[in-house]
Amino acid sequence: MDETGTAQYLLRVIDKTAQGEYVLKAKNPSYEDILVTDELLEQFRTFARLKAVVDPLELAVGQRFMREDIPGLFGGIFNPGSWNVGHVPLDDASAHVLLVTLNKQGKADNHRYVDHWIDEQHFHWQSQDKTGPENKRGRELIHHKELGLTIHLFVRENRLINKKAAPFTYCGAMDYQSHEGSQPMNVILKRA
Repeated sequence: MDETGTAQYLLRVIDKTAQGEYVLKAKNPSYEDILVTDELLEQFRTFARLKAVVDPLELAVGQRFMREDIPGLFGGIFNPGSWNVGHVPLDDASAHVLLVTLNKQGKADNHRYVDHWIDEQHFHWQSQDKTGPENKRGRELIHHKELGLTIHLFVRENRLINKKAAPFTYCGAMDYQSHEGSQPMNVILKRA
């Protein structure tokens, strides 16, 4: 209540003292802290609890995105030179983005990568001809967890729909499982 007897509402932060007591702290220094007494505690009602922090990308799983909209999911800007390939390393986001078109009809033989779902959890991805387990991109895929990197998979069935570019479906974060070969690498990924 203010001086006139009118109810006021003030958002406060809950803090805990070294003695285990709770204190309500206002961000506005004009308002004093309120020590939560047993009597005051009886008036409190919990209306929400933080269960977990949700990664915004988790909310995007299953959503469809045009190629030029994908960089924004990682805080980046679309650059056709960087994003018109199937494997995009993003240093600022500590991520690798894989953009896969499953139907390779009309592609040159050297671009007919063998990409397919093995089952609902596992994906077979074939790298570009220059990627091997000994070079930077290959090592980063294999050791992504130790390096603090994430792998994100975007898949579309066909390159075009009604003669226009088809969107990719975000399949989520993936974990490296195994690989065979070099230049190209045949990589098995599993949903994270």
